[in-house]
Amino acid sequence: MIQANKGSVITSFHQQTLDIRQYELDYFLMVFDRMSSIAALLGSFASSAMFITIPKWVNPIVVALFLTFAGCAVGLNLIVILIASLSAMWGPGQALRGDDAKHMHMAIETLEAAQQIAMRYFVFGLFCYFGSSIMVTWVLFDIVQAVLITFILITFLFALFRQSMVIRRAFITTLPFTTGLLRGNPVRSPDEIGQGTGTGGTRR
Repeated sequence: MIQANKGSVITSFHQQTLDIRQYELDYFLMVFDRMSSIAALLGSFASSAMFITIPKWVNPIVVALFLTFAGCAVGLNLIVILIASLSAMWGPGQALRGDDAKHMHMAIETLEAAQQIAMRYFVFGLFCYFGSSIMVTWVLFDIVQAVLITFILITFLFALFRQSMVIRRAFITTLPFTTGLLRGNPVRSPDEIGQGTGTGGTRR
């Protein structure tokens, strides 16, 4: 009876731990979903700008800068979409079909690392999109209009950067995040049980 109660308590504790980690898994999937949606929108805008008709009198350096920014914006956002899509497809699969709880922990650690990498590409892609938007004004408009639009876009870029820093300081601290990972495995996995028993089923 005591052993049965002990097993029930350990199993319940282990299940609650996995429930907490499931919240973390859902959080990363939500982040990847939002990030991929915004990256697809920015990538489509940048790719459509590359098909505009460029006047022959435009400075080739300006055209080269415009195409560089636009191409980088498309490429970086495509990388974000790829990382988000593959992580959302394969991450939950590893957590679901793993032999024990360590596969859930490995999946979440991998998703967290992929999310940080995708965020860097996303930020670089956003700045390249702003760069392509600025350079397209120098391709299509005269110098007075281009200077005016460039000033407006740079103002909004600084406002975007400042607002992102305010939100980051409000929600992200310098301390490491607390996770639901518990050190040590409260329930032995089948592999550990197999290593601890002999071929005849007796303990070594």
